[in-house]
Amino acid sequence: MLGLLEKDFRLLKGQKNFFLLILLITVFLSMNSGDNFAVTYLTFIAGFLTISSFGYDENGNCMPFLLTLPVSRTLYVKSKYVLGFLLTFIGWLAGMAISTITALIHKAPPSAEAVLVQLVWVFLWMIMLSFVLPMLFKFGAERGRMATLAMMLLFMAIVFVFTKLSEGMGIDVDACLDALIGQQIIVLIAGLAVVSLLIVLISYWISAKIVQKKEY
Repeated sequence: MLGLLEKDFRLLKGQKNFFLLILLITVFLSMNSGDNFAVTYLTFIAGFLTISSFGYDENGNCMPFLLTLPVSRTLYVKSKYVLGFLLTFIGWLAGMAISTITALIHKAPPSAEAVLVQLVWVFLWMIMLSFVLPMLFKFGAERGRMATLAMMLLFMAIVFVFTKLSEGMGIDVDACLDALIGQQIIVLIAGLAVVSLLIVLISYWISAKIVQKKEY
């Protein structure tokens, strides 16, 4: 698996100028944005790079070559999941570093509770990747991107409708979330971690089945 991961990281290394530009933009925007901006943005961008790795594999006709090596289909699937979660965590760490530095500049260092809350983005993107990766294995990079975009738009629409319904019913969603998080943050994080792990395992099983049956 280390060889497959090295392959993907070497391919992504070609975008280092793009990564540097994203970091500079994030730092600039973080100075005038909320505390969550850098964490949310970089976690999303880093996790989304997993889709780019599928595009590189398809353009280079990678799979027929890999299957001539001592690389199983399930190992290939596993490497993509590990890559996605590694990139997500790296993006989260970079976002936390920028957010912390920005907060210190503004003389408002984040609390331990605030850091725990930011962990939610790691688990949420793990869940998102668990839905995205099977579609990428099934449909390929190009159609997988479209399916991912459609899924994200659907998610945003659901959140929007839920927010509007809550406002219409006179429910303050932010206040409810703040109260819940303030009292049960450890329990919530642990519960979310367990749920995300279960979803990842189910997703991996589905992806492995897809790749086992797919013709390359």
